[in-house]
Amino acid sequence: MLSLLGAVCGLLSALVMALLYWLIMSLSHLFMAGGSEAFESLPIELRAVIPIVACFILAVIFTLLPSKLRSVGVPYVVERLNYHQGILPVLNAVVQFFTVAISLIGGLSVGKEGPAVHLGATFGSYLAQKGRLPQYGVETLVACGVAGAIAAAFQTPVAGVLFAFEVIFIEYRMGMALPVLLSSVVGMLVSEYLLGSIEIFDIDHLSTAQFTPDFFLACLALVGFIVMLAFLFLKVQKILWRIGKVSVWWRFSLVALVTSIVAIYLPEALGGGYDSLLSLLSGQVLVSSLLVIIVVKTLLTSVSIGLGIPGGMIGPTFVIGGLAGAQVAFLFDSVLSHNHEMALFILLGMAAMMAACFQAPLTALIAMIEMTHTSEVIVPAMLVIVLSCLIMRLLFRQDSAFVQRLEYVGLSSSVSPFRRYLRHHTVTSVAEPVVVLPAHESIERLKDLGSSVVDYVAFESDGKWMLARREAVLSALQSIHFGPPPFLVVDDDRILMDLTKALDYTPSMVIPEPTSLEKMLSWFQTSGRADVLVEIKQGDKMCLVSRRQLDQFLLKDN
Repeated sequence: MLSLLGAVCGLLSALVMALLYWLIMSLSHLFMAGGSEAFESLPIELRAVIPIVACFILAVIFTLLPSKLRSVGVPYVVERLNYHQGILPVLNAVVQFFTVAISLIGGLSVGKEGPAVHLGATFGSYLAQKGRLPQYGVETLVACGVAGAIAAAFQTPVAGVLFAFEVIFIEYRMGMALPVLLSSVVGMLVSEYLLGSIEIFDIDHLSTAQFTPDFFLACLALVGFIVMLAFLFLKVQKILWRIGKVSVWWRFSLVALVTSIVAIYLPEALGGGYDSLLSLLSGQVLVSSLLVIIVVKTLLTSVSIGLGIPGGMIGPTFVIGGLAGAQVAFLFDSVLSHNHEMALFILLGMAAMMAACFQAPLTALIAMIEMTHTSEVIVPAMLVIVLSCLIMRLLFRQDSAFVQRLEYVGLSSSVSPFRRYLRHHTVTSVAEPVVVLPAHESIERLKDLGSSVVDYVAFESDGKWMLARREAVLSALQSIHFGPPPFLVVDDDRILMDLTKALDYTPSMVIPEPTSLEKMLSWFQTSGRADVLVEIKQGDKMCLVSRRQLDQFLLKDN
């Protein structure tokens, strides 16, 4: 069941990713030839105005929208997982889809991959809710949607799985591996069918790394450069978060002004920025200084994301890292022994920047291997990735960009082991079965309870549910032998027992089956009751759950 729904998640994630690509390309071609990021081909006046128009439209949209619909992106997905049982509203995903399209068409320095994660996660959440799955199923399908989206965006299925675990859940969950892998594979296959092979990663010539002293020195230089850029990227955002309460018009106006100035003097930094990497990989020379492009692209993306532009940062970090790798390759061109070190260092830079910004080393490593279809560069990749992550975490004490964003607003990026344990178990783990009877039941049916192993019976009277022990029913049956008791009722030649008169019972509440033991524990804490009847979704059964049973389950040695 979960594997099938996971495949559907991968399919839907790839379709929406392809639709987003198509929408951006189609609308961009109305005013721009040469691709959706060829802003340098536009007249100066036009490319300076486009970001202003885009920010104006976004400001209008966010002003008109209710505040609950303005939350989008990867941090929002993590928040909904940790604090709202993984329920992702569909309308927020619709807002994410159209606003990121406006941002990219307008040349704002954001990415489409992060929003795709939000969209994919929403598909998973929606399918889980429609399937009435427990909490573990919801989390599994959200992971499927995330993996399918990343696999569709970069055509890297294993990296999509690792991204879901390292970035979204911040832990490896092997129990989810099969459906998440299936979703990721489906997402990649559909993406390749609809979009073809993603061009930026189609590298024909890649040199085999040889750890000469000069190559090792170049890798260390790349690590240092990447760490500086990653720290700058995160620091600027954290500074701008402090003005997050300022009116959206002021914040988006500042983004419009900065982007418009950059559009005049450095149009290569607009949009996703992939065209600059393509130019370098194809051997073309950039018009502007590469170092200037790197710094401006880092600052522009930080400003855009930090001030609330609804876009992602995954794609831009890839681009910034790739450009940084190219810069290092240029600096060490005279001492490196191979002719194709440019492509190698671009990939190393992309992997290191992603790992440093999102603390996702395995995702970055596997993504690079899948992009190049070779494992020959795995050793230098591990070197730059591990060093970049360690320096960012230990020396600069910087966590993932998404984790820091959540912590800034007072939220946790992960759940405690105790809450996770509760989420992964349903109420059936602590439930006692209950025989449901009508208030007037035949003597023949009640005699069958003598061979039953169920300890409790429940019946409804005057719209209220009553709970009694099975022994009480059997005792009432025994009293019939001593003469006709007052609780017997004759109906159509059948002898019935009026359970409301025959039994000692206690009133009980009936609630729908919670999605997990976490919800069940929360209900007990809120209601203060000792037990409750629970309607089990599958099989239309009813069971008894008590606080004592729940406590015993939590205290036992598993």
